[in-house]
Amino acid sequence: MPSPLNAKVSKQFKPVHLLGHLILLGVGLILLYPLIFMVLAGFFNKTEFSSTVLGIFPIPKAPTLENFKALIVGSTDAAVATYMKNSLIRTAYNTFWAILTSFLAGYVFARLRFKGRDTIFLIMLATQMIPGTLAIIPTYLEFARFPFAGGNDIFTGGTGILNSWWVYLIGGPSINIMGTFLVKQSLEKVPMEIDEAAIVDGAGTLRLIFQILFPLQLPIMAFIAITTALGTWNDFITPFFYTTDDSLQTLPAAITRISSVGASPGAVINYPMIITLSLGITIPALLIFAFFQKYIVQGLANTGIKG
Repeated sequence: MPSPLNAKVSKQFKPVHLLGHLILLGVGLILLYPLIFMVLAGFFNKTEFSSTVLGIFPIPKAPTLENFKALIVGSTDAAVATYMKNSLIRTAYNTFWAILTSFLAGYVFARLRFKGRDTIFLIMLATQMIPGTLAIIPTYLEFARFPFAGGNDIFTGGTGILNSWWVYLIGGPSINIMGTFLVKQSLEKVPMEIDEAAIVDGAGTLRLIFQILFPLQLPIMAFIAITTALGTWNDFITPFFYTTDDSLQTLPAAITRISSVGASPGAVINYPMIITLSLGITIPALLIFAFFQKYIVQGLANTGIKG
C-alpha cells in the first residue's frame, strides 16, 4: 500500500509537468548555446579555426589554452592585461560617482524645497528621451575644444582632452538620472520626522545624509551600482570614438581594433582570441547579474515601481 506522501506526489504529478520541464530545459540550452560555442572556440588556434568547417559544437583537433592565458596575462597579439585594467578602473570610477551623484541629487529633489525644483526634475527626466547616439558628435567636439588642453586656446585649435585619460575622468561621471529618480521616489516614502529627530539630536546635514538616510537606501544604491557597472563594463562607444592610443582601450573597444588590425591583406584574423575576449566581457556581467539580481528586484520594489 503506497504511503500518503507517495500518493500525494503521484496525484499532483501530471505528464504535462514533465513536458513543461523538458521545454524549459530545451529553451535554456538554446539560450546557453552562444556561451558554449564561445568556450569551445577558445580552444582553437587561429589557423585551425580559419581552415576548419565548424559544426554546431566545434571541437579542435589540437586544443590550446593560449587564448584563455591571453585573457588573464595578455599576449603578443594584444595588451589584454592593459585592456582589462582599464575596464576595471573605469567601471569602479564610474560606479562610485553614479552612487554619489544619484543619491545627492535624489536627496535634493526629495527633501529640499526651492523654486523650480519640479521643473528642473522634469527637464532632467526629459533628457532620457534623447537617444545617446545623437550626443556622440557634440561630445566629440566638446572634448576636442576643451580649453587649455591638448594645445587648445579658449576658442579653437589642438585636440583638447581627446585620446587621454581625461576622457574617462571628466567625460565618465555624470548624474545618473534613472538613479536620481529611484532615490527620490524612495526617499519620499521616508517620513520627514526622521530628519527632524536627527536634527534635534544634533546631527548636521552630512551626518543626516550619510549616516541616517543613506543606509536606508542600500537596496537602491546596490541597484544603481550594478546597472552602472554593467553599462560601463560593456561600453563600446566612449573608448572607440574618443581615444586612439592602444594603452587607453577597454575590452569592448579593443576587440574591434584587434579585428581591424588583423584584417590587413594576407593576414589571418585571430577569431579564437576575439571570441575569448568577448567571453571575458560576458562572464563578469553574467556573474554580477546572477549574484546580485535580488538587489535589483529589491531596489525597484522599494521605490514602488512594479514590472
